[in-house]
Amino acid sequence: MKNGEFTGGIDFAPSLLKMKETFQLAPVLYHYEPAEVAIPFDQHIGAPNQVQVVVGDYVRAGEIIAMTEEAVSGYVHASITGTVTAIREVPNLAGGYQKAVVIQRDLKADPDEVQLLRKEASFAELVREAGVVGLGGATFPTHIKLAPEDHVNVEYIVLNGAECEPFIHSDDYLMQMEAVKIIRGGEIAREMLGAKTLIIAIEEDKPDAVKIMEAAIAGVPDCEVKVLPVRYPQGGEKQLLETLIGAESPIDGRTIETGGYNMNVATSKAMAEAVDERRPLLRRYVTVTGDVVNPRVIDFPLGTYAGELIAFCGGFETRGGPPVQILHGGPMMGRTLHQLQTPLTKGSNGLIVFNQNHLQQFAEKPCIRCNRCVVSCPIRLEPQNIDQAMRAGELTRCAQLKAEECINCGCCSYVCPSKRRLAPTIMQAKGAIGKLRREAQKR
Repeated sequence: MKNGEFTGGIDFAPSLLKMKETFQLAPVLYHYEPAEVAIPFDQHIGAPNQVQVVVGDYVRAGEIIAMTEEAVSGYVHASITGTVTAIREVPNLAGGYQKAVVIQRDLKADPDEVQLLRKEASFAELVREAGVVGLGGATFPTHIKLAPEDHVNVEYIVLNGAECEPFIHSDDYLMQMEAVKIIRGGEIAREMLGAKTLIIAIEEDKPDAVKIMEAAIAGVPDCEVKVLPVRYPQGGEKQLLETLIGAESPIDGRTIETGGYNMNVATSKAMAEAVDERRPLLRRYVTVTGDVVNPRVIDFPLGTYAGELIAFCGGFETRGGPPVQILHGGPMMGRTLHQLQTPLTKGSNGLIVFNQNHLQQFAEKPCIRCNRCVVSCPIRLEPQNIDQAMRAGELTRCAQLKAEECINCGCCSYVCPSKRRLAPTIMQAKGAIGKLRREAQKR
C-alpha cells in the first residue's frame, strides 16, 4: 500500500522546530506514585457517571468508583488503594470544576495489586468494564466505537502512533516500552471487527519507536508499520485514514464508514490489558516538558495533580522568566491549565510550561484575506469567514460554513500572518451551535 497525503496541513517553521530541540527529553521513563489522587467522575464523552462510593470507604486499585448503565459512557476506577477522604469539586481541564473522588493512599498496601475484571465476559464487555476510552485525546468510549452499524465493512485497523503535536513524546515512549501489548490490542480489534489488515502509523521523527514496532510485528500476519513524513495534523483520525487508505471521511457520518478503524496506540495497549489481563485503565503516560527543570515522560495513576508532576520534574525553570502559561496537551490543540491542583485524567498526554522568553505574545491585526488558513485547513473549511461571522454574532452563518466540523487542530491560527485567533473563535462557534441544537431538541 502506497502512502498518500491528506488535504491541507502544515510544516512547522524553523523557530518551532528549534524550540522542539530545546525541549528534547532524555530517553528514560519515570514512574510517579502520589500520596493522594482526585479522580473525576467523568473522563469520557457521553452520559455522566454516578458515584459508587462514600466518604470513609476503603477502595482497592481497580475498584469501580463511578459508572452509569447508559451505553455511551466510561467506567471510572480507583487508581490507587486507600481510603475515600472526600467527594468534592476539583478544577477540571476545561477551566471549570467537576466532582471527583479523593483517595488517600494506604502506604501498607501493595501498589502493584489491582482488583481485576470478571473472568467470564466478552471482549466488548471487558473493554467497557475496564473504562477504555480514546486515549489520543477524544475520550470517546471504545466499546461503542468497536460496534459499528451492520452495513459497515471494516478492512483496516490503524494503530495511530503519529503523535504529531510538537513536544509530546508519550506515545513515542509507549511504543518503545509496550510494543507487544499495542500490537495485541490491534489484533483484538481486528478479530472483533473482522478486518483483514493491521497498520501501525508512525511519523519518521520517532526512529526508535519505528525500529521496536517493526520487530514486534514479526510473525503477525497482514501487519505492517507505515513510516509517515512529519506533517501536522498527520495524527488526526480523518487525516490519517486519508493518508493511509485514500478514504475521505463523511461529514455527517462516522470515520469507520471508510472501512478503516483508527485507534491510538495507548488505547490499543489498554484494550490488550483489559482482555488478556483483566486490568482496568488506571494509569497512562504523560509528557511534562517546556520550561521545567527536568522534562520527563511519566507513568502516573489517573487523578494525580498536575502541580505534583511538575514538581516531580524539578519545578519551573525560571532562568528565562517566570512561567506564563501551562498547556494541557500540545501547543497546537492544548488548553491553558489554570490551576496546579487540577487532576490529570484519561485524556491527559502532555503538560507544557512556557516562560516569558518562549511564549511569544502578538496582538491581533485585521485579516488581510491571504487565504492561508483555507489552504492549510485539513477539513476544507473557510476559517477566516467563520471567524468573521462569529465575531459578528452570526451563528446561522457559522453553521452554514460548517463550523461544527472543525477539529481544532490550530493550523489556521498557526499560519495566520495577522495572528488572528481563528481556532479558538471557531471552537466558540462550534460550542454555541451545538448548544442551540441541544436546546431545540428539548423543546
